Amino acid sequence: MLHTTRFIAAAACAASVALAGWTGAQAQSLSLRISGENPMTGLDLRMAERFAEVLKEKMGDDLSYELFHTQALGDEQVHLQMIRTGQIDVYPMGSDAVTLDPAWAVFDMPFLFSDRDTVSRLLDGEIGEELRQSMRAAAGLEVLAFGELGFRQMTNNVRPIVTPADMQGVQFRVPGSPARILSFRALGAEPINMNFGELYLALQQGTVDGQENPLITIKNRSLNEVQEYLSLSGHVYSPVTLVMNGAKYDSLTAEQQAMVREAALEAAQFTRGLGAEGDATLLGELSQTMAVNEIDLAAFKEAAKPIWEQVGEMAGAELAGRVIAAAAAQ
Repeated sequence: MLHTTRFIAAAACAASVALAGWTGAQAQSLSLRISGENPMTGLDLRMAERFAEVLKEKMGDDLSYELFHTQALGDEQVHLQMIRTGQIDVYPMGSDAVTLDPAWAVFDMPFLFSDRDTVSRLLDGEIGEELRQSMRAAAGLEVLAFGELGFRQMTNNVRPIVTPADMQGVQFRVPGSPARILSFRALGAEPINMNFGELYLALQQGTVDGQENPLITIKNRSLNEVQEYLSLSGHVYSPVTLVMNGAKYDSLTAEQQAMVREAALEAAQFTRGLGAEGDATLLGELSQTMAVNEIDLAAFKEAAKPIWEQVGEMAGAELAGRVIAAAAAQ
């Protein structure tokens, strides 16, 4: 069922009231159209919702917004088009961000990151700023903040994945990232790209053998119901890249831009906390329906090193090199 959240701006006479948090100029009204393709249980949509709620607290009656989800406006490909053309104003992008800007391929270098602290240091520092500028230049989108989808784990119906040899011939659904496809193919698997909304049925019918997603996504989308094995690979970390249409962002006042960024950063921290909490609490629940195993991380890291170079060429060798160095220094 479509659940659309609407906050309608108050009468024009209220517009002259000074708002807490403003730096002095008269308040101006702002209307935002926010949308994502996933259900509200997903961390991407929870980040979008949190962003809207915090911004509403800051702006009061001078903010009105609509929040769409569960493919109300279309799938991920439709959303990627709509955010660029201004049909929607704000979009929480997942792994498909790389299709707009190849620099995002740095997040597809497998078995590079092992903890959230390292990733947060990158996203909140110079690397994150460079990525922000890159997305603006490549797709005309303003990156507001980096939230979390999380560390991705492998599930399948063929065998437990312990070593790279166990990947041989297993069909995994992967997002539309050339780097992710390259990585799984290099490890011996058969990657298949399909929209996430089609995945449950494809797993149920055996069209694909497996998939890779964070634990919280596996649980929220009931993928554990149609998967036998859960291998704790943590092979890549996927952020939620909360973006605003660049022209829309440029039309905001300086005060509005500041509040938008503050709300986005708070929403980012919120989803990072939810991701960490989910990893800590969901494993026991998922192990009731799937066989859970650890992987041979050393073997996978060794197999992944040549892939880093190939993926790095997609993202940009200089940027990729600095990300690899930062990960090694964790």
